[in-house]
Amino acid sequence: MQNRSKIIVILGMHRSGTSLVANFLHALGVDFGQNLLPADERNAGGYWESRTIREIQDQILTILNCQWHNPPLFFPSNWQNDPRIRKLRRDLLEFVRLECQRTENTWGFKDPRTAILLPMWQEIFDELHLEPYYVLSVRHPEAVAASLQKRDRVDVSHAQAIWLKTNLEIMSHLGNKLRSVVDYDRWFDSGLDQGRALANSLQLIQPPDETLLAEAIDRVIRPGLRHHYGNQEVICSPTVEKFYFLLRHAAIDGKIPDEVAQILSTFEKSLDLLNIWDTLVVERDAIIAQNDLKIRRMKKQKNVLLYLVFALPALILALSAFFAWRFWH
Repeated sequence: MQNRSKIIVILGMHRSGTSLVANFLHALGVDFGQNLLPADERNAGGYWESRTIREIQDQILTILNCQWHNPPLFFPSNWQNDPRIRKLRRDLLEFVRLECQRTENTWGFKDPRTAILLPMWQEIFDELHLEPYYVLSVRHPEAVAASLQKRDRVDVSHAQAIWLKTNLEIMSHLGNKLRSVVDYDRWFDSGLDQGRALANSLQLIQPPDETLLAEAIDRVIRPGLRHHYGNQEVICSPTVEKFYFLLRHAAIDGKIPDEVAQILSTFEKSLDLLNIWDTLVVERDAIIAQNDLKIRRMKKQKNVLLYLVFALPALILALSAFFAWRFWH
């Protein structure tokens, strides 16, 4: 079996600390590329996102008729085989290939959009013989909702629904393939412990260099950039909050609780039912559209018939009268 090169893939919901994770890993030597989105007032520590990956993934979502803040419950079957998406997939594959060849360090990337396009990415990694080391960054959904409400004016309930859908998608596609789960708030409470566990899980420092870890934490973790907290700003759905605490437990314990699998099973069964319903709705809409087309055609034919019955004889009569008048005068 051919050896696979390691790459780092940071996953997570928007405003969940994925940028902080990338910043920390960069301090440990991970290469996130050169053409990155610049820092701004919304993310003073930098986004650490490749412009190329973000732009291509936005194009894919547009083809799928959605955006990151409005993901569908499920994509069409075999969506990866859409010719337009296959072209963009080739562009992503070539970009990743060149990035891995360019750097001597471990290469990595982050873009929250990746979470809902994982089946395509897994195909890319397999084709390039890459071994993705997945990291999931989670943050209290109340804080995420408050941040999205302020930044993008996303409704609080909508934000929590996206948070749940995104993290369920990640766990559904990856499960035990996740190398590490990190909790945003834990960076500020037990940053060194979390940083050490993350570095070990990604096999970045062998043996662990406590001085390097401490320097990276001091450089990256800035409490002043933490503007939103859980349990104080918005009301959280009990289901969403329960799922968050299960993931937070995984961040502390290093093991994903069994209850996560139970929630995923319920989620996937619900999707199956919703998929059946969606198919019925689509078929119903198609029948209605077809009937509407038939009705419009019948109305058009009726109008033509009325014209022939009433308008045409009147026109003939008028023309006959006109030519008769010309004949006698």
